[in-house]
Amino acid sequence: MKGIRTGIAGLVLCMTMGLGFSSVSHAEEFEDRPYTGMDEDGNIYELSPEVGLVDESDSVTTFANDNDMVVNFNTKGNAITVYTEAGTKTHGYLNGSCGADGAYLGKENDKVKFMISGVVGYVSEGDVQVINRSAAKSISHYIVKSGWIVHNITYNMDDTPYAGSLRIGKNPGYLTEGMVYYSYDGHYFYTDYSVMLTDYKNGNRASAVNANSPYFNYFQYLPLRSTTRYQANELDQSIAGKGYAESKLLNMGNSIISSQNTYGVNGLLTLSLAANESAWGTSWIAQNKNNLFGLNAVDSSPGESANTFRDADHCIVEFAREWMSKGYLYPKDSRYFGGFFGNKGSGINVKYASDPYWGEKAAAIAWNLDESMGQLDQYGYTLGVKDIAADSHNDVNIRSGSSLSSTVLHTSGTQSATAYIILNEQPENGFYRIQSDGLLNSAGTGLDNGSGAYNFSSMHAFISADYLSIVNQGSMLTGVDAFRDVYQGGWYYPYVEYMYDRGIMTGLNSQLFGVGENLVRAQFATTVHRLANSPEVGYESLFSDVPQGLFYTTPAIWAHKNGIMTGYDTDGRFGGTDDITREQMAAILFRYARSNGWDTSKRADLGSFPDAGNVQEFAREPMQWAVAVGLIQGDQGNLNPQGSASRVHCAAILTRFMQHYNL
Repeated sequence: MKGIRTGIAGLVLCMTMGLGFSSVSHAEEFEDRPYTGMDEDGNIYELSPEVGLVDESDSVTTFANDNDMVVNFNTKGNAITVYTEAGTKTHGYLNGSCGADGAYLGKENDKVKFMISGVVGYVSEGDVQVINRSAAKSISHYIVKSGWIVHNITYNMDDTPYAGSLRIGKNPGYLTEGMVYYSYDGHYFYTDYSVMLTDYKNGNRASAVNANSPYFNYFQYLPLRSTTRYQANELDQSIAGKGYAESKLLNMGNSIISSQNTYGVNGLLTLSLAANESAWGTSWIAQNKNNLFGLNAVDSSPGESANTFRDADHCIVEFAREWMSKGYLYPKDSRYFGGFFGNKGSGINVKYASDPYWGEKAAAIAWNLDESMGQLDQYGYTLGVKDIAADSHNDVNIRSGSSLSSTVLHTSGTQSATAYIILNEQPENGFYRIQSDGLLNSAGTGLDNGSGAYNFSSMHAFISADYLSIVNQGSMLTGVDAFRDVYQGGWYYPYVEYMYDRGIMTGLNSQLFGVGENLVRAQFATTVHRLANSPEVGYESLFSDVPQGLFYTTPAIWAHKNGIMTGYDTDGRFGGTDDITREQMAAILFRYARSNGWDTSKRADLGSFPDAGNVQEFAREPMQWAVAVGLIQGDQGNLNPQGSASRVHCAAILTRFMQHYNL
């Protein structure tokens, strides 16, 4: 049969608005967007788009089995092809010039059924070309090279070069070095193309070489609601090492990490996405509009529609806050298909980009960055996936608690292969605690995208363990190194380690110490109670805001009964949720030391501090003592007595206290 396309029904990029795609549905689509390829090192280079129609009369014999059929999506050059997802009937789109070949699964109702980039769908016959596989001069495939899985992507099946060679992760052990594998979901690999098609058509993966161990590219499926272990200066050094002297990404490390900590968008993944979208900060809209993410670049006008930013810093902040935290990562947003890079089956790739392998490309850059900076991020989180198979589409309740009676925050969506970060090693009442994709209200009982600010320590949700399969077991770091926000080179590291090793400060949860968060009075009472070996006391109604059952109920009562913390005289409250101040810490530790009969006789002259007069009377003697023994060493030349203290500053003061008394 002749495989030449019978008609051109494709729509160029500038016409996607007429199909119901809003400008924010596919952020990077604009007609003059640089058409690029990527090599194994994450380097991006410009290509000339080609129409890849295949003439089967050329008698190509590259492949052995003439009965296998392939769907060719590159029939229009750099243009959009619209399809309908088979299981959910939702509409999607892709650009065949960024990934030409898909698996041919037959025809139904004059539509071609296919699989590409994790999605099974139907496409109009006139928009694609169905050819014998033997007529193709190139077919996308995977190969293991030096321990890495490399995805060679063909952009034009009528030509032999591969325009993309992406390192998508490390060999999990069941693949053979140098062997060619086929897959159109990136999860199950086959050495025989015909066998793969048979499995696809039968709706299973029984004959895959890893039938019982689906592969998930860690950075492609790591939710953006995660944190990198790298510091701003390390990101800056990595960017500078690419050698682009005019890159708009230079010295953006602080902005990237600050946005991560404020809006909950992983810094390494933000950098990887920006590098992919802006060719490492060198693209035209990056250079001329400070637009690092292709934001709003959708129209046929040559780049004119793309958002313009005052500088790259403002672009990064808006991307994290508006486009990610309040947009693609927010379950009520129409663009939400999971909070990870993903592919055309699930994730940000579904609506952000027509390139079917956009998610793989961004992940490939993350792999290269992580390898070059010390391998600190790879495999760090435990990941669970809903509906691994591309034809499975459960819409699962995401709840506020670990019971069927708890509030349903939202549902997962019907997309397959949806990844979540699992926070607990074992299910609670049959539910996994997960890092919430969506922004939650202060009570954790509903979605609220308000300011876009994200709190890693409190924004958790629950999903039935019955629906998740563990695809990555988080790296088993121990001790203080298990906290993803604790940097070994940070000034605070030895203090946090000292506190953690002695069980005095144990972190906000198993993942976070809370480096940038202030310590509240309830937490400080708990640390001092632990210093005293956690003595038991009976409950007494001493404070209006300390009922039975709080984590700090016993510490608050113990501290009051021993004259260590008195609460507020004005209203009878303990004030557990109020930030602890520097002078309060000094007073509490001073009283605790005295209650044990320890020497508290040393005094320092506070006159050298310009704000010494701000110290309140109750804290004057304790502050003199705290400065004399080195617990408090000043805050940029001031005592700052009413200033709040971060958890790491409290760790430093408590460490000095314990070392002073040889505890």
